[in-house]
Amino acid sequence: MTTYDNDTTNDGLYEMFNEDKVASRNGSNKNGRRRYYPSNKPQSLVRNAQTGIPYSFNVGSKEQQQLFKTVDTTGVCDEDGYVFPRQSNTSNPNTNHLFYDTPEQCMTHLRISFERSFIEKWHEARREQL
Repeated sequence: MTTYDNDTTNDGLYEMFNEDKVASRNGSNKNGRRRYYPSNKPQSLVRNAQTGIPYSFNVGSKEQQQLFKTVDTTGVCDEDGYVFPRQSNTSNPNTNHLFYDTPEQCMTHLRISFERSFIEKWHEARREQL
């Protein structure tokens, strides 16, 4: 089984990834797969939901407005973005906030679609911010 190292997360936990389980230094274990990297904690660095790479600004900052944001309200992922096992009958009562560089990145990652006019308006609004 191949193991991949991941960078230190915003809360200081170092995680080892493999396809079955994630074990972190604090002793907690998560089974399943990570669907995305949410940015839920105020004043922590915003992370790209697809890559997990942190941006240089915090959740709640004015700078986060330059990113595309969506909210997952389905409850199928926990607060760290891991999919709950189907047999667990568990759901997340809280929302997960997801940030992307563009709506197109979000659509590709989550396999969803937005109307072309919505995407064009978003890009136009970003150009006006500059």
